[in-house]
Amino acid sequence: MRTRSRSLARLLASAPAVLLAVVAVAPPATAAPAGTPVKPHVTTAAQVARATAAVTLNPVADAWVDASHPTVNAGRTASLRVDAVPRQVAYLRFEVTDVATDPTALLRLYVETASSTGVDVHPVADNTWDENTLTYDNAPPIGAAVVRSGPVGADTWVSVNVSSLVTGNGPVTVALTTTNDTGLRVTSREGADRPQLLTPAPPNPSPYVVTRTGATTYRAASDVTGETYTGSLKTVLESAVVELNRLGGGTVRFEAGTFDFGAEYMKLEGIRKVTFVGAGMYDTLIRNDNSSAGDTEPFNTKGWDGVIVRDLAVSAGGAFRSTSDALDFDDGNNMVVERVRVTASRGRGIVFDGKNQTWTSMGNTVRDCVISGAQSDGVELLATSGDTVTGCTITNVGGHGIQVNRASSTADQPNKTADHNLVSDNVVDQAGQDGINVNGGTGNQIIDNHVTDSADDTPNRDGIRVTTATGITCVDTVVSGDVAVDDQTVKTQRYGLYVTEGCNATVVGPGNTFTPNRVSAVRDAGNGTIFQ
Repeated sequence: MRTRSRSLARLLASAPAVLLAVVAVAPPATAAPAGTPVKPHVTTAAQVARATAAVTLNPVADAWVDASHPTVNAGRTASLRVDAVPRQVAYLRFEVTDVATDPTALLRLYVETASSTGVDVHPVADNTWDENTLTYDNAPPIGAAVVRSGPVGADTWVSVNVSSLVTGNGPVTVALTTTNDTGLRVTSREGADRPQLLTPAPPNPSPYVVTRTGATTYRAASDVTGETYTGSLKTVLESAVVELNRLGGGTVRFEAGTFDFGAEYMKLEGIRKVTFVGAGMYDTLIRNDNSSAGDTEPFNTKGWDGVIVRDLAVSAGGAFRSTSDALDFDDGNNMVVERVRVTASRGRGIVFDGKNQTWTSMGNTVRDCVISGAQSDGVELLATSGDTVTGCTITNVGGHGIQVNRASSTADQPNKTADHNLVSDNVVDQAGQDGINVNGGTGNQIIDNHVTDSADDTPNRDGIRVTTATGITCVDTVVSGDVAVDDQTVKTQRYGLYVTEGCNATVVGPGNTFTPNRVSAVRDAGNGTIFQ
């Protein structure tokens, strides 16, 4: 959350350029003694410079219309309402002046209520409507959405780039809709936090560089804009990420060193196209330690898309909790986790989860990771599809080394399978349960992996196990080019490959090595298994 006060934001938004030019610049923050509470702070110099460079426009008219009351006008209310059921649409008109050739523009809205989807912004060609007479029946048509804010919290500013809608001077009308049947409210021009159109759009502050400034204090600073957050690691990191997300994405860069949440953790929803990058997975460590009853993941996420995490290490210490992981990506899509080292986790090392209502989780990649010390699985693909896990080294984990898993029968999407995932070129040693476990699904591929000495903690587990529950699809799994052996004096890994009942048309391709093991190389209890 932004750390400046709302009163300051209002002042900067409404003050004339001459006044803004003489606003005093806050002095640089100094590190507090260890244990001293530090108030979050953001410098104002960059905001002043950006305000003087850009023209800030408030609407000259706004109103919202309601399909359930098609002849009622709502043009003088303090809030604009947007909803999918009943359909409620907000209209805002700005009078654009003094823009340059090929202008850019940023729309800022103060959202009063939280929304898991946020608002869609549409062009409106007709600028002749009157806010005092606009109704659902006479409202002008809207064009296709050009930008979506993504999930938003309550009582916060949201910024979206609307450069495509501002082509020159003159009136510009935009419409706001949502796909969510839980509506939201946006402050109108009659309210205290009026909508704003900034042109030209302020620069993206990417990258934010995160450094440690004291025993428990951190700093996230942008060399582009001068904007700086100071405070706890949770405060500065969440503030920087939210700001980048509002402006279309960017990079958060960690210098070498240890970045300690303490007992806190980062928890963010709806982040898109943000990259978290360290100085290297043996140089940058992000850690926390928490044994509370809830999930305390350093990366506690939901609804992320196109996010990259690379070149850093994560340690998530604390008492065992099977669902409290080091990197937890709920409803994550098109994500990349590369060259990330996990040294401790209360639960799993890395998990992509698509089991809950409306969650998808597709198209994710984990590569070149190093995981040890996870008390549950090293990597789990839970009810996800089209993902890749490749080039990872996973050792001494309490659960499966890698699991491709269905949702439970009690999940919001019960027994949702993980399909068409690729697990290749990984090294798994001394997994507590199976080295690689495929539980249901269609078209999963287990190729060119090297698995040794599984069942380290739980007896009668296997190097590679393809299994399913009664009535759950398990078909067309490919196992090819894999090594799954036990080279210990006292062997623990039961079979190199075990295909259980209910799994159909499993393809056991060429190049596999499944001996020696504690019992035998392969046990095939599946239906129509194809040995090539």
